[in-house]
Amino acid sequence: MSPSKDKSRALPFVVHLLGIGAFLMGTTEFIIAGILPDLAVDLGVGVAQAGLLITAFAIGMIVGAPVMGLALPRVPAPWAS
Repeated sequence: MSPSKDKSRALPFVVHLLGIGAFLMGTTEFIIAGILPDLAVDLGVGVAQAGLLITAFAIGMIVGAPVMGLALPRVPAPWAS
């Protein structure tokens, strides 16, 4: 039997969503770092001050991920009803 037809070995859809989400969250910091000088000019602040946006985002991820991880198991799954 070919691996593509074996449904028991396929990853659940949610695993793909988590992978895409992790990729997008990781790349957002790199994107903002790439446009940081232009962003600083648009905001009328120095590059170092605009760089604090990356720090604020990272702190939000550090704090938000565990909070979401602790809060979401209490929410009923819409597909489980």
